[in-house]
Parts: sequence; C-alpha cells; structure tokens
Amino acid sequence: MYQIFIVEDELLIRQSIRNTIEKMPGPYALCGEASDGEMALAMMQDLMPDILLTDIRMPFLDGFDLIKNCKAMMPWLKVVIISGFGDFESAQKAISLGVDQYLLKPIRQADLIKVIEEMAARIEKDKAARGAAVPDGMDEEEVLKVLRQHFMRQIIYGEADTGKLLERMQRLKMDIMRTHYLVAICSFDTPNIDHKVLENTVIKVINDTQMLMYYFNNADRMTLLAYDNDPEIMTERVYRFINILRHELQDICPVITTVISNDVRRLGEISEAYKTANGLMKTVSSVAAGQVINVSDTAQVSAEMIQQSTPFFSIFRERMQNAEPGDADAILDEIMRSPVGEQLNSRLIRYNALIALVRITVQMIVRANPEADEKDIAVQLSSQFDILKAAGSKAGFRETAALLIKKALSARQGDSGEIKYHHVISQAEAYVKENFCDQNISLISVANHVAMSAAYFSTVFSQTTGRSFISYLTGLRIEKAQELLTTTNMKLADIALEVGYNEPNYFSHVFRKTVGMTPKEYRSRNH
Repeated sequence: MYQIFIVEDELLIRQSIRNTIEKMPGPYALCGEASDGEMALAMMQDLMPDILLTDIRMPFLDGFDLIKNCKAMMPWLKVVIISGFGDFESAQKAISLGVDQYLLKPIRQADLIKVIEEMAARIEKDKAARGAAVPDGMDEEEVLKVLRQHFMRQIIYGEADTGKLLERMQRLKMDIMRTHYLVAICSFDTPNIDHKVLENTVIKVINDTQMLMYYFNNADRMTLLAYDNDPEIMTERVYRFINILRHELQDICPVITTVISNDVRRLGEISEAYKTANGLMKTVSSVAAGQVINVSDTAQVSAEMIQQSTPFFSIFRERMQNAEPGDADAILDEIMRSPVGEQLNSRLIRYNALIALVRITVQMIVRANPEADEKDIAVQLSSQFDILKAAGSKAGFRETAALLIKKALSARQGDSGEIKYHHVISQAEAYVKENFCDQNISLISVANHVAMSAAYFSTVFSQTTGRSFISYLTGLRIEKAQELLTTTNMKLADIALEVGYNEPNYFSHVFRKTVGMTPKEYRSRNH
C-alpha cells in the first residue's frame, strides 16, 4: 500500500485531491493531510508516507523547507509539488531539492492520478534496484516544458494581463511579442491515442517549423499559437504545420479536425480568438470531422453542410407540407414541445436543425426560380442568418428557425416579393456588377434599368438579398479595390477613381469602415 500525504492551505483544493485519491483503484491510501508545512512535518514524522503532495507557498513553513526537512528524514519519499506559481526560480529550487514532479494549478484529475501512479512505479523500481534511494530529480528541460505549458494556458484562457505575461516571458527567456497572432485548435478523433507519441510528434513538427507554441487542453485536443510580424507568412506556417502533423499522424490518427481563428494584433486579444475558435469547434467537430475550417469561412461551412441529411429535415418538411407563413411559430412550438425537441438543448443539434431548414428553404426557392443557383442561395442564407451564431442559444435558434420557415413557405406559395421579383433582382445585380465602377451609378439609375420605382426597388432588393443596395454596391467596389491594392502599384487616388469614388478621402473612409483598416495598411499587409 502506497501511503500519500497532502499539504495544501486551500481547503477546496485539498478536498478535491483527497476525493481523487480515495476514489483511485489500486493500493493507494491517504494517510494524512495538513494545511501548513509546520503541522505537516510534525505529522509525517510519525506517519512516514511514501508520496508527498505539497503546495509551495504556505503559512508557518513553506513547501521548500518542508521538502528539505522531509528528504533528510525520509530519503525514499517521492515528492510532487502542486502550485499555482510557475516561475523559473521555484522550478530551479525544486530541481535542487530532488522533487520528482511539478504540477501547476488548476489540476486535472487525470493528471493527478497519472502522476501518483508514476510515483508508485518509481518506488517499485527503486526497491528492485537498490532499495530506498534519493531520486535523481526532474530534468531542467522537463521543468521548462511545464512552465511554458502553463504560460500558454494563461495566454489562451486570459488568466493573466499583458504586464504579467511580459514578465513571465522574460523569466522563461521567450520572445513572442509580434504584431500578429493566430490560434489553431486541433481535435484528434482517435480513442485511446498514445498521448506521449502524439506530444512527441507535435514537438518535433514545431521544432522544425519555429515561432509556434502548443498546449494540450486535454488528451485529444491541442491549441496552437502562431506569432509573426507578417500575417501571410504566419498563416502559411500554421497551414504547413497542420499538413505536416496530419501526415506524421496518419497511421495512428487519420481524423484531425482543425479550426483556425482570425488574425489578432495584441496579446490580450488571443484569448478572445481562442474562445471564438473553440466555440466553432464544438459546433463542427461532429459534422465536419477531418476538415480544416477558418472562423472567417463560417457561411461557406454552413452552406456545404446542407448536403448532409439530418432527422430534422423530414420532421420540418412534414410539418411545413400544408402550412402557410403565418404558421411558423405554431410549427416551432409543436416541434420544441415534442420528444425530439428535447434534443435541441444541444448546440450541435440546434445547428443541424437550422441546416435542415436552410436546405428546405433553398429547395423551395430553387423550385420557384429554376434559374437560381442552389449553392449561391445556400451561402447567401447562411451568411444572412449567421447559422453558427444562431445555434449558440435556444432563443437565437428559435428566432432564426422562425424566419427560415416563413421564408421557405413564402417561396413555396410564390407570394413573397423576393420570389416574385427574383428575376428582376438578378437582372439588377448583373447590371451593377458590370457598371459598379461608374461614378454615376445609383439606386435610381439601377431602378430605372429594371423599370421599377426607386423606393419599391430598394425594398425588394433588401428583402431578397438580405442587404441594402448601397451595401451591395460598396461591397463590389471595395472587393475590386482590394484586388488592385494587392496586385498593382496604382496610387490610392487612382484606385479610388477606378472603383467609382471621385473623392479619395471618402474612399479611404468607406474602405476603413468596411475592411477595418486603411487602404495603405491593407496594401502593406497583403501586397
């Protein structure tokens, strides 16, 4: 029987560790616990435990003095430090005292069990080799790896402000201060994967790639952090890492799903980028397993998902068979009160249900307008209603589902303005795409082209496309401006005239409002 002693001044943490040990199968027993080092030392002189789990910073006698005294009395003792402080000086001191393992709070139950089992194995090995002996202690590189993992955790979970992160970077002799950061989350869909092999492969690929950091959130999920002053090089590095990792792990883990965040510019923004990517991973990991998905491509992802059949497709189609647009709320109430409605507590199920409704709506629109392109409509609907975001809550799901049902039923009846005038809007869009660079093009000129009044055309256009005419025209102009900024050396004033703006300052204002940066900044980043 391996006797374990706990020293921890925080009651809740001590209770959590105690509960873990008491539930562990095998020859493990909790022989005692204390809230400070002085009390622990007095108790351990009588109990003579095999394994010590101790915090560092405690009242009366800290963890280091406790370890030093215990080692003098019990040279066979296996020591595991459990601390919330991952500073380099503490780790170095732990090495000098012969500490066997160093865990950083918060502690995962699985990690604690694994470490205790490792300590028991070392005890048996020592007995077999030469009886009780003083352990060799942890390798300094292992300690550094633990500290870097803790540092990475603080970054992605937002557990420390920028000042503390900079301080820790200096202590760990790291330099990740750059102008651009990218987060990628990899989910490894293989049961019982050998975590050591997985981690060693990740380390090898990172060492070959550089300017990347990793953190294992759990046994089957890893977060990657890339940093650089050049966003294109950084993005290319991330995709290269993913491709190499997939190749290296193809035999033991053929399915790796990856979500890549948007580029962020500050250390403090990394945690938000992680949160967004993690939310998307929860939604698509089951419906898009094995794919590499960028957060900015969510509308495209949703549109592609409509090809997948879900149980909700037949459920909604049956309820909507003889319904009218005004029945949308009643249809939803009936489904949400039924047994199948209980499944809608899951975000993934809500997402699948909305995808089914998008699919039904697309089919009804195409049936009413045979010339319409199914994929284009799917992307338009997914973008207009932001399916991924709507699936995040039951309220968002219900609101979006009702709108989709109404849209589908209106399309089937042919009484919706957007369906009735679909051919008119297609004609208008074609005209705008051909003439958007003309400075004189306007809502009035386009309405005249399709023989409608400006006010009525504006209403029909916005209802059909989900955006205003000005927004549509601006989008085409800015897209063309982005192309010219990245592929030519034209002056900004000339580009403004080329895409339909006779005032360069106004062009810069619209560009910045649309893209989030000035034309000059966009060119410097993408040229």
